[in-house]
Amino acid sequence: MDTAVELVKAGRRPSVAAVADQAGVSRATAYRYFPSQNLMLSEATIRAAAGPPDGLPPAGTTAASPEEVAAAITRQAGQFSLDHEERLRTALRLSLDPQSGYQRPGRRGRWVDEIVAAAGDRLDQPARARLSAALHLVLGIDPIIELTDVAGLGRAEALDILAWVAATLVRASLAGGPEEEADASEPAASATTGPQ
Repeated sequence: MDTAVELVKAGRRPSVAAVADQAGVSRATAYRYFPSQNLMLSEATIRAAAGPPDGLPPAGTTAASPEEVAAAITRQAGQFSLDHEERLRTALRLSLDPQSGYQRPGRRGRWVDEIVAAAGDRLDQPARARLSAALHLVLGIDPIIELTDVAGLGRAEALDILAWVAATLVRASLAGGPEEEADASEPAASATTGPQ
């Protein structure tokens, strides 16, 4: 994908086979991820347009709270999904069809990493992992579809809700301590083991 993005940025429209050859991967592997040139170029174009979040202070600064960083990045990621909605919906649809062989490349990870990094050392590793997993639920085209198609919200309102949810997740993570988190997991563990 990185090779395809570089070529798209250079103004080229390479075939899947050409990108596989240049990247040094087998054509079979490339076609498993991107069954067609159009799908590959669509994804490469989206990635080429997806730069780092703009207007945010570097992680670790005090210019914005972690909650504000989470809300801002989530709003920007949501706007990115809306700007590329047709292509992202097509990619989602293909990924849900086992016959297509298409696997969605993830782009949420870098947004999640930016949000989690804003918390600095205020979270221990289990809390960071849990927050990271939860943030994946509010990024991408999936929550946009849920809020607009299912909940019937307008686009602006959907972005407001997603930003609020991300900030709430960060706030809750920062408020919980390691002991609270361990206590919270104990009932679930004992519930699955049944009576002693």
